[in-house]
Amino acid sequence: MTGITVPLVEFVDRARGAIENFAGVKYTSADLGAMKRCLAHAELDVLHGNDESLLAGLELGARGAVGSTYNFAPGVYLRLARAFREGDLAAAQREQGRAVALVQVLAARGYLAAAKALMAELGVEVGPPRLPHLALDTAARRAMRDELEAMGFFDWRLAPELAASGGADW
Repeated sequence: MTGITVPLVEFVDRARGAIENFAGVKYTSADLGAMKRCLAHAELDVLHGNDESLLAGLELGARGAVGSTYNFAPGVYLRLARAFREGDLAAAQREQGRAVALVQVLAARGYLAAAKALMAELGVEVGPPRLPHLALDTAARRAMRDELEAMGFFDWRLAPELAASGGADW
């Protein structure tokens, strides 16, 4: 979002020798080849950080993830990870498709502002976005909510079936 790209493979190579307690990174780039090179350092924890491509990250060997939409749609990612673990590629792809659709709805309105508005819609006030981002107005919030309702978001965003069974583990 800043427009600055840090070549993470180079950072990892340099940090491993310079930072005594260096343990891992959050990898958010779409360059999955570079992610694979980071994952080659078996001693590091490389967390996948791109919500729209979590399945690809898991397929490359990521053992965990950090994502902003996990805050309001944890069920998608828990079901995706479980399906991947169980070898159910069709189910994992279905959940990944939901994640992509969710991110598209948010990005179409300005991702940060929309994500904060969605948190508020769900009862968690996290405040307005910082400048230069502007909060969504009432009409934009309503349109976002209508689009999310139409895609079934409020039905599939949680995973009570997994929470009850202890399925929160990756």
